[in-house]
Amino acid sequence: METNEVKTYFDTPERSSTDEIIKDYLIFHLNPLITQILEGFPELAVIINKNRQIVAYNKKAVKTFNVSEPESLLGKRVGEAINCIYSNIMPAGCGTAQFCKECGLVKAIKHTYEYKLFAEEECKITAIFNNKEYSFEFLVNTQLIKFKDEDFILFAVKDISSIKRKEALERIFFHDILNTASAIDGITKLLMDEKDENEKHQLILALNEAAQQLLNEIISQRDLRNAEDGKLGVDIKKITIVDFLKAVYEVYRNHELAKNKNLVVEYPEQNNEFESDRTLLLRSIGNLIKNALEASNEGDNVKIYSYFNREYVYFNVYNNQVIPENVQLHLFQRSFSTKGVKGRGLGLYSVKLIIEQYLKGKVTYVSNELLGTIFTIQLPIKFS
Repeated sequence: METNEVKTYFDTPERSSTDEIIKDYLIFHLNPLITQILEGFPELAVIINKNRQIVAYNKKAVKTFNVSEPESLLGKRVGEAINCIYSNIMPAGCGTAQFCKECGLVKAIKHTYEYKLFAEEECKITAIFNNKEYSFEFLVNTQLIKFKDEDFILFAVKDISSIKRKEALERIFFHDILNTASAIDGITKLLMDEKDENEKHQLILALNEAAQQLLNEIISQRDLRNAEDGKLGVDIKKITIVDFLKAVYEVYRNHELAKNKNLVVEYPEQNNEFESDRTLLLRSIGNLIKNALEASNEGDNVKIYSYFNREYVYFNVYNNQVIPENVQLHLFQRSFSTKGVKGRGLGLYSVKLIIEQYLKGKVTYVSNELLGTIFTIQLPIKFS
């Protein structure tokens, strides 16, 4: 869509002038009833005009948006006020990028303006404050209000991040970890009845592997929570690329998701060194591998390969499937699952969080018919 030569992929790009914003602000600000209503909301509440720009707000909005000068919110759209990572991609700002097509916040506003109806949507926002990314999960409510013969929207949110964390943990502990614990229980019972020493040895190996998997699941959830709280410690040591790739392959070659699929590793000719936290990196690449295996069909190849230059080392995980566009718009968001299962979706989120905020790296991907899907982790050769 082109409007006044300003491109938009979703909602209208027009913006109100500064004079129009100030006029609307004064109308609401000088009305005690409106002020009382806004302050009566338990969480963030703002009033936005026809161009989705903020013209009134409550104190909780000022706190959530983390601004020292409340008036700086005037004229901004909600995504811009909260520093959404996609809000400045397009010249027209929040609501006009490709990513905005899947944003619950923008969809709720658009629905209310177009149909004059109340709307409620869940919204996941990745925002940047002080060069650090934060994930928010909101329940967004929008209601059209008529004031001074003009249409405005009362926009309010409820922070549901804790609810989503609880759902994710319940899913992990009541499904993934329960399944592993059940496997341990089954192997233990077989071991008690088994008389053949060779079979006993094989069962002991399987028991050890299942126990290690259970321990890793619990530790990964602990580390994710610590990472979100800014409390995750890193153990930086020298790592050789080829040896690390061999360790990755050994961990995942017999994984249940690898059954009837081909996990392939291509090793670089030189076994160069780099500095990082081996455990956190192994877990991060492991999440990418599991996603690739789960997305692949029987007989497909999932390939792991690496290359490097003087400054960086790159680890790549390839599969030949293509991620649908609507799914790509949500990748790396907390609680979003490519599998459509409630409570899933921590894998890619945790990879980006740990690699970018703790290991000084970067996570990128490409997914199309020509190349398939490739996720890349870029890390500095020298950590310091």
